[in-house]
Amino acid sequence: MAAVVPRKPPIPHPREGGFVMPLALGVSMLMLLSSLSLQTVALQGHFDQVSQAGRGRDEDALVGVAQRLVGELNLRHACLLALPLSRWAHEGQSCASLPQQEALVGEAGSFGGRLLAWSPGAMEAEALIEAEPAVHGGIARRAVFKVVLHSDPLRAQSPRLLGLRGVAP
Repeated sequence: MAAVVPRKPPIPHPREGGFVMPLALGVSMLMLLSSLSLQTVALQGHFDQVSQAGRGRDEDALVGVAQRLVGELNLRHACLLALPLSRWAHEGQSCASLPQQEALVGEAGSFGGRLLAWSPGAMEAEALIEAEPAVHGGIARRAVFKVVLHSDPLRAQSPRLLGLRGVAP
């Protein structure tokens, strides 16, 4: 009987084997890109929340200044309600002690501002108010308000915010 000689396995051709490494690299690259996308979405959501909270604070502060303005006008300067801001200096002196625009708006709590425009109509007026820049780190915020006017006696109702204007956060 002849001795059995073990056969050597055939040498694989360089192009035939090794599919595991490229597959592993592809899967890991896909996982990396997926995790980066999820992180980007999470960071964008956080940024939106912070921005919206800041906008809410701006709106609240400006509403406070607008309410103080309407209260001051009703209490001491009702005759100015029918006049646009540009005519307050001339025609407003005959009906009220003319307030300075900054003094009229004054401060609401720790928040200050000033009246930039007052445009009355038959039944309502539009007011443009600016917050003091120091409150927002040197950035002035503005908002437009609609104010309902009543004629007998002439008085203004609480302001309604129409929107922020000017510098975006």
